[in-house]
Amino acid sequence: MVAPVWIPVPPEGYGGIERMLKLLVDELVDMGQEVTLFAAGPSRTRARQVITFEVAPTEHMGETLYDACHVGQAFREICGGRFDLVHDHSGFIPVAFAGLLPVPLVHTLHGPFEPPVKSFYETFARDAHYVTISLYQQTRCPGLNYAGVVYNAVDLEEHRPLGDKDDYLVYVSRICEDKGAHHAVRIARETGWRLVLAGKIDPGKDREFFRREVEPWVDGKTVIYEGEVPQKRKVELMARARAFLFPIQWEEPFGLVMAEALACGTPVVTTRWGAAPEVIEHGKTGFLAESPDQIPALLERIGEIDPAVCRSEAERRFSPRAMARGYLEVYRRVLGKASSTGDAALTA
Repeated sequence: MVAPVWIPVPPEGYGGIERMLKLLVDELVDMGQEVTLFAAGPSRTRARQVITFEVAPTEHMGETLYDACHVGQAFREICGGRFDLVHDHSGFIPVAFAGLLPVPLVHTLHGPFEPPVKSFYETFARDAHYVTISLYQQTRCPGLNYAGVVYNAVDLEEHRPLGDKDDYLVYVSRICEDKGAHHAVRIARETGWRLVLAGKIDPGKDREFFRREVEPWVDGKTVIYEGEVPQKRKVELMARARAFLFPIQWEEPFGLVMAEALACGTPVVTTRWGAAPEVIEHGKTGFLAESPDQIPALLERIGEIDPAVCRSEAERRFSPRAMARGYLEVYRRVLGKASSTGDAALTA
């Protein structure tokens, strides 16, 4: 299992892929699989770990030197070891050199298919076995050697209901135009709902967006911004909210934060972009709007959604065990082995 080099597994703060990897690796080990995790320190999982950098080079994120060093060391051990397959989450370099490995490479596609990214994967369409995190994601680049679809998992112990709901809406995500933070603010002001926003603001255009479209309406009463909150506070905000408001305006490949809200027993009201219809069932675990303008009317129906159903659906569809079983099915399909979670352990 090759993790991105930039952030430890699990992360202390932000790090969606790394948080998912912790759940996957530990679950696979608990199911009897032999897993080696190539990551940056200080990583903490139940797998055998090979640490490239004792301190994760977060401040150098995106610099090829660190990425190449990490992947090169991993590939050197893989080529000299006894592995059944490689499962990569780290990015482009392993895919580009997958054809040189003595074992198959499974690569999870975590991001959107922007034009240069799509061109890259089409160049190496047959070199790896690709897994998407939604059915929708596959439609954006249909020519790849797909091995399956596996939804990301939520830590169900960490994300759970906390009792009675308060009368507020919550938006927890990166504060940017694509995620629809400005629409969330407008909807709160129009409907009178109290809105709590929490999330990071990246420098540059996102910071300017916040100053222009969000900050003028933050009054501490109707619209409250708590900044980038710790994980415990994030869960508390989601679990106590009447609904999770997520008026996205881009083709979200999955939307883990929506699954996290469901695990907290909180219905999601979102727009029908990307994979949202795969995560949220309209009228059962939340509502799907064609545009942000439809959301105020849907918020009037939020009492129709049972928080207990939201939680049970998260347990059924987005648990670490469900994710691990999905990947075991992919591994066995790639290796041509029988599909059964009781089969002999693989070495990855």
